[in-house]
Amino acid sequence: MSQSAAVAQATVQAAPRNVSGVEPFYRIEFSGYQSRYLDVTLRLPASDQGYRLSLPAWIPGSYLVRDFARHLVGKHAEDARGRRVAITPVDQQTWDLAPSDAAVAVHYRVYCADFSVRSAHVDSSHVFFNGTSVFLRVHGAEQARHEVVIDGRDLPGDWCVATTLPAIAVDERGFGDFAAAGYEALIDHPVEIADFVERQFTAGGVLHRMVFTNALPETDFDRIASDVARICETEIELFDGAPFDEYLFLVALDESGFGGLEHRDSTALIFPRGHLPSVTAGGVSKEYQRFLSLCAHEYFHNWNVKRIRPAAFAGLPLDRPAHTRLLWVFEGFTSYFDDWLVRHVGLIDETQYLAALEETINRAMRGKGWSRQTLEESSFYAWTRFYQQDANAVNAIVSYYTRGAIVALMLDLMLRERGASLMDVMRRLWEHHGEEPLAEGERVEALIEEAMGEPMAAFFDRALRSTETLDVAGLLARVGVAMVPRAEQAGPDAGVRVDQRDPQAARVALVFEDRPGAAAGLAVDDRIIAIDGFAVNGANWAERIARHRAGDRLALHVFRQGRLLTMTLTLAPECLNQHRLERAAGDIKTEARFADWLAPRATTA
Repeated sequence: MSQSAAVAQATVQAAPRNVSGVEPFYRIEFSGYQSRYLDVTLRLPASDQGYRLSLPAWIPGSYLVRDFARHLVGKHAEDARGRRVAITPVDQQTWDLAPSDAAVAVHYRVYCADFSVRSAHVDSSHVFFNGTSVFLRVHGAEQARHEVVIDGRDLPGDWCVATTLPAIAVDERGFGDFAAAGYEALIDHPVEIADFVERQFTAGGVLHRMVFTNALPETDFDRIASDVARICETEIELFDGAPFDEYLFLVALDESGFGGLEHRDSTALIFPRGHLPSVTAGGVSKEYQRFLSLCAHEYFHNWNVKRIRPAAFAGLPLDRPAHTRLLWVFEGFTSYFDDWLVRHVGLIDETQYLAALEETINRAMRGKGWSRQTLEESSFYAWTRFYQQDANAVNAIVSYYTRGAIVALMLDLMLRERGASLMDVMRRLWEHHGEEPLAEGERVEALIEEAMGEPMAAFFDRALRSTETLDVAGLLARVGVAMVPRAEQAGPDAGVRVDQRDPQAARVALVFEDRPGAAAGLAVDDRIIAIDGFAVNGANWAERIARHRAGDRLALHVFRQGRLLTMTLTLAPECLNQHRLERAAGDIKTEARFADWLAPRATTA
């Protein structure tokens, strides 16, 4: 470490100032909302030591350093007498506010142009923000009351506020005074402000609200609320009660976005507006099923990761990555239960469920990543590998979501043969670690072994700490489900995937190792313009390949960085790297195991 770096580190780690009794006060205003800005004022009492301020580098639930501080503009401070107070940068997201003998106001703007669930987005149609993007942290005062005023005087008169941030005194549109019992709570209540559509329902005795922004008017909001209510009611029953007094779904709709982020008593979702059911739609489409699973997934996180959480996330370590080897539990298990819950409440049939499970398995097994990275490694390196994927990710990493879901499936099937279930394990985790953070180590494995009634070390070593193939097919066969190998695309294998939207060329999007495209020398972003002298593009690439046989040698003309190259692509037999799940005939025990696993729960009239 250089001398300057050591000095900087020593500065960051300096002893905390005495901020006893300080209660941070924030005011948010929107005079610049048309230009994607929101304005923040942080007021602090006089201090002869000054203050240390910072903004989180990442948001819980999304494991990537996002440097939210880079969106702060025009930061300055003045005291109650109008005198300038110095703000000195310490590092990328930390500042020292100079001592002052009068109260101080810190002013700054936040540029909000990230239409995602992770940051902040402001435009002429709505305002959305997470506290991690907006509220400066006052070091040493994290446990104090934090008060916020949301001032909507500059926003359209039909816009209202939707948030679970505790209200102190608000008007009929929801603008006014709010307060949180600490900084960790303050940044865990996302805010949506818009002319939205709202539906309400009660589940487990708790009021739930669903807020839809930018929705199509013919959307069947009542049906959606009714369906989601069934999922919420069931999850509350499975965990023997809700850990919150109210809940809010913030649903932002656009043409193609997808995502969700969990919070302590709310979730922020993004979903394609055209994929929600209309008032004339019947049945559950694949797209709507995906929405229901997304809701089930984020709601399950109320227990699994928001409250049952790894010790690495405790204590607000938001200035740096917080590594854990347990994301296979927090995200993998949740990814297994989301589709299962939609089936469990009877919103989809077994065929629809198996199609969703098939997709999960196939995403995990598509490339060579399964043989290159263990599940614990996938969890630990999420910050630099999963959340910063490059063109080679399909060959280098495995997802703790998909492989974790497969491990959860296997454990659930094994436990059910012994009269238990993975949900029993989740309840035990909730009982023992609903308030106490989960340390790295073997605690989860021990609880599973206890439920299983036998040692499981060999399974865990193989499933979590090795890249060995797991016998998913064998366990599925015991419940009457066959995994039938199939090719991802019909016809001979070229070993690449192209962007089908490019009308001028077949732009290479993926190159699979040890397959024909890699052997030919193709690379991601190559633009294939001709096969055997005839033009080709993204739309007709697959059709052109399907006209050939395995062993055919194709002459390719390829542009790479503006240079024309020629290559020879030798096609291989179809690559059976995917599977189709099918119900298979079984004996009485097999059918009973299938019913125990996938029969919908009994409902009362």
